[in-house]
Amino acid sequence: MSNFASFRTTSTGSYLALFFASGLTTVLFIATMVYHYATKSAYYEILSADYSSMIYIILAWVCLGWLMALIAGIGFDVLPLIHGAAPFHESTMRQFVILNISGQFFLTLSTFMSTQEMIDEFSTVGIVLLSLGVLLLGMPGRRLVSESKMSKDKDEVGVMSLLPGAVFPFFATIIIVCWLLRDTAGMLELGRSVMVALYILVTVVIIVSHFNRRLNWSIIAPEKIQTRLTVFAAILCLHILFSFLTGREDSDTYTLLAQMSDYSLGLALLWAFILCNPLDVAKKALFNGGMGHNRLVFAALWMLPFCSFHAFNSSQYIDRPGSPGYATFLSTSALLAIWGYSMYLHEDHLHINIHKRSSSPLFLMFFLTGFVSIQILFIKNWLDLGPTNTEQTIWIASIVIGSILLTVDFLRRTMLSLDTWHRIPMFYGRYIQDKSLE
Repeated sequence: MSNFASFRTTSTGSYLALFFASGLTTVLFIATMVYHYATKSAYYEILSADYSSMIYIILAWVCLGWLMALIAGIGFDVLPLIHGAAPFHESTMRQFVILNISGQFFLTLSTFMSTQEMIDEFSTVGIVLLSLGVLLLGMPGRRLVSESKMSKDKDEVGVMSLLPGAVFPFFATIIIVCWLLRDTAGMLELGRSVMVALYILVTVVIIVSHFNRRLNWSIIAPEKIQTRLTVFAAILCLHILFSFLTGREDSDTYTLLAQMSDYSLGLALLWAFILCNPLDVAKKALFNGGMGHNRLVFAALWMLPFCSFHAFNSSQYIDRPGSPGYATFLSTSALLAIWGYSMYLHEDHLHINIHKRSSSPLFLMFFLTGFVSIQILFIKNWLDLGPTNTEQTIWIASIVIGSILLTVDFLRRTMLSLDTWHRIPMFYGRYIQDKSLE
């Protein structure tokens, strides 16, 4: 391997520790939530009574915790290869893992506290630790932007590849500030909308990166990405603004501002779907024998219009901010995209033929069951067709069982696999070769 190649692969393989940490904390999160739901504990009662602040804690736990560990693992592994830079240091990864696991530990402890005040105190420590971990990624993200040797007109993902890392410092700061100022009207709504907006962006980046860069399907021309992304960012900003104003309004009725918040979320999800050129993706994935791809990422793309539909029809959930739009998106498209991309990356490191890769059929079966049940649940609520306890139970059980199965399978593949692991993942080696010839 050339000195240039060695320089660029200093952080490849670091994803394994982050993926392992994410797998363990995902199981811990699911087990904790299932326990409180099954026992109707004090935490469950407080969650029902103070939904607004408690759901903020859970969103921060998911978005800054175990899902962020997977995103960081992907970034540490492939971005230096693609952009010809070495922005990440081993100490940064260690510090991020320590802060991420510590933050989730305190959030887990908070769920076993008996009063709202104690839950808030432990949650504050947890959220601050998780946010500090994300802030650590800001400096490498800026270095990546400044040191990147990949020209925007040649990058199959355009500016989208660098955008999430560049906004991490602002993202983490907003989450901390909004939580510390949670008694000010609108701050919790602002923080929730920022978290979901970032994950909609990350989901789109992953989908475009998988089909446009990794599979080289050319679903969207790189020169068109910036224009579409600008429109997308404007819609997300409108949703954040309307969410904040809705919180400031603090009304018990479904006002125009609340409607605009829901509609802007629905429009953002719909535009995310259109931006990814879904018809071209479906044509290449399903017809003429079907080209090899990750089915979880493919499913994530086609969940977006359903998420958009539910966001547009949220008037029944004025007492549950963010439902069903946020809940549907995070439990379908976001999870599928991040989990699918992570598994595909590990299989790239194993150099497994793309036509012989596992499609996680058991997980997809449980996921489909849960997806159908949540559609029925929201439609019954929308049309006022009676109680939805059965659908809710099926949805929760399906998501929990499917998530545990996928997480265990994920840990097995990454930690217990006997397949030969390669430092340079399939396909990404071409970036080293291209630059080495320059």
